[in-house]
Amino acid sequence: MEQIKESILIVDDEIYIRQSFIDYFEDRDWLVFDAESGESALELLKNQACSAAIVDIRMTGMDGETFIRNASKKYPAMVFIICTGSPEYETSEDIRQCPNVADQVFGKPVTNIDKLEITIKSMLEPPMK
Repeated sequence: MEQIKESILIVDDEIYIRQSFIDYFEDRDWLVFDAESGESALELLKNQACSAAIVDIRMTGMDGETFIRNASKKYPAMVFIICTGSPEYETSEDIRQCPNVADQVFGKPVTNIDKLEITIKSMLEPPMK
């Protein structure tokens, strides 16, 4: 029986950042999708289910928080990790209250991508009964 791959969406307007995440997660046997904007990510999700998303905050057009607000309503089983290069960024209250958004914000460049993957996997695990 073939194991179903977890899928991840990388939402970042910087191609080099997206590509580094794509390379990492493909090497670990994830099914990887990417989008350069919140708008294109929402469009992609209409046709492609994803387990998780790594989301940049400051992007041209729709920012990362707006993307998360929209996507988490439409896809409540999906989990979101914020990854930003803005050291002054503080998560807004409504985003902090979303159960499918990681508590930890990862800074760019990500120095411990293994920890980021562990965070995602732990959020995808079903709760213990």
